[in-house]
Amino acid sequence: MTSRWLIGLASGSSVDGVDAALMELEGAGLELRVRQVQGLHQPYGPELRALIRRVSASSPCEIRQVGILHRLLGETFAAAARTVADHASLSLQRVQCIGCPGHTVWHEAEGRFPSTLGLGMAAVVAERCGVTTVSDFRSRDVAAGGQGVPLAALTDYILFRHPQENRLLIHLGGLARIVFVPAGCRIQEVVGFEASPCNVLLDALMDRLTGGKSSFDPGGKHAVQGKCIDALLQNWLNHPYLQRRPPKALPRHLFGDDFAAAAVQQVRQYSGSLHDLLCTATHFVARGITTAVRRFLPAGSRIDRILLSGGGVRNGLLWRLLEQPFEGLPLQRTDEVGVPADVRKALSFGMLAALTLDGVPASVPSATGAAGSRLLGSITPGSSINWARCLAWMASQTSPPFCPEI
Repeated sequence: MTSRWLIGLASGSSVDGVDAALMELEGAGLELRVRQVQGLHQPYGPELRALIRRVSASSPCEIRQVGILHRLLGETFAAAARTVADHASLSLQRVQCIGCPGHTVWHEAEGRFPSTLGLGMAAVVAERCGVTTVSDFRSRDVAAGGQGVPLAALTDYILFRHPQENRLLIHLGGLARIVFVPAGCRIQEVVGFEASPCNVLLDALMDRLTGGKSSFDPGGKHAVQGKCIDALLQNWLNHPYLQRRPPKALPRHLFGDDFAAAAVQQVRQYSGSLHDLLCTATHFVARGITTAVRRFLPAGSRIDRILLSGGGVRNGLLWRLLEQPFEGLPLQRTDEVGVPADVRKALSFGMLAALTLDGVPASVPSATGAAGSRLLGSITPGSSINWARCLAWMASQTSPPFCPEI
């Protein structure tokens, strides 16, 4: 089997930084296997984080700021790719390609003109690293009538499918994303959707309640000191998004700064504290996830193993609240099956880039709702030598053996 090195990058809606995963892959298409992974997290500086939030907010911003952010993120992604290779003492000349989805500042898959926008100049990544860069994965799925998420459904199928176990994958990033991979299933049987807000809400509350001094609640230590305000929780659980059936994608702005500002006013009506608000919000995230699992997985689905990833795995209160409804079925990090929880998302985008070069349609209609499976991503060539290697690889691939029948 042929081995190759790739880099995957990811910047989530929590706006905390870039995750980078250097991976050695064996095989091609649906026969991809991950041999080893080197991961890192590169935090955003306060000024860049503030600019991302300003451009991502629902309020108007200058087009000049969008352009500058596009360039700055490209430079930041390139630096993360170089750094993860340096940490592994691997020359970038040995890397086949980089999967760089950019940072999503707008994603609205409903309405008359569904649209998505990820910033981060792929040309800068390719220029700084000399490596062919595959970017803008979501757009093709949205153009085909899909939600644009979860794009990791196919990579999760490759990474986590088991002959005997029905596996539920929960990613606790800015948003809570669910993928269900039944035992020995075909790709058409994979189910996935965004269930509820997660860190995007918890972080917005923490930032507002501390006047910007803290951007997150480490380990959930503040939330665990409060009490859940049941009336407020029930009010939030009636939100229309939580009632919608999949496929569905959660618009980033629904539970961002405006929702957080309203939540602060609401908790005062119940004479609640900062801790009470964070505790209630954490209960809301957990209930949003567990209710979605109960409502929207195929009828009669049995869950044998629950695997968690994303920054939310470090929130002790959220972990315990998710455990309670699944009595007798302990939660585990994806590390337990060989996939580092902190870089699962970056790993997926690296694999999506590999699938693009392999000529394999990677969107999964059963998860995204697209009209059909599509090749994903836009390709920006790297150096002439690297691009020649990519062309030779693509010419050597024969699509039929590896393309999923979706």
